[in-house]
Amino acid sequence: MEFHKIWIEQCEAAKSIEAEFGTQTALEYLIGEKFINFLEAADDHASFRDELPAFVSQIKRIFEPWQLAEYLEKARQKEPFDPTAYDDPEDAEMERQFELRKSANELLLVERANEWLLEE
Repeated sequence: MEFHKIWIEQCEAAKSIEAEFGTQTALEYLIGEKFINFLEAADDHASFRDELPAFVSQIKRIFEPWQLAEYLEKARQKEPFDPTAYDDPEDAEMERQFELRKSANELLLVERANEWLLEE
């Protein structure tokens, strides 16, 4: 299997997911999980980068532009960090910093997804 072409099977799976579980679940699977991971892999691997236009084209065949826009807008929203979930203030601060880094990375990936999927 050529891993950089795994998107083909993922798009087929998204169609099945949409038919069985609805559009939101299919968007979460294909965009929120698979496409975001693919974008991240494309940073380091030319074979993934080369497949991005075809992957994007197929995603745009599956979902309407308004569905993509609505999903990506919601994907930018995160729950606020709750330090009261921690007994130790040092643990809370370490986790807060970790969550900030993770959220920043995720936001950058969502913005890149937005550029790829919503550009005309």
